[in-house]
Amino acid sequence: MKRIEVISFDRVGLVGEISNVIRRLNGNIIAHTANVVTDEKYNLISRFVAEIEFGTAPNDETVSRRLRRIRNVMKVIISDV
Repeated sequence: MKRIEVISFDRVGLVGEISNVIRRLNGNIIAHTANVVTDEKYNLISRFVAEIEFGTAPNDETVSRRLRRIRNVMKVIISDV
């Protein structure tokens, strides 16, 4: 099981795109939260955190690289649960 955190500028459809990337990598989202805050420059920043079970475990770099390809993603953090 992996814990994935994605930090990005918020926009419509972002959570759906993150979910699609995880699905294409044979991942199953067990639990997730998505919060939006305003930074000091009044930008809307999204923080998506999920616990994922992967059917066939891709390496962390592959998952991170695919998630970073999503428009507006600034940071991806992956850890074991």
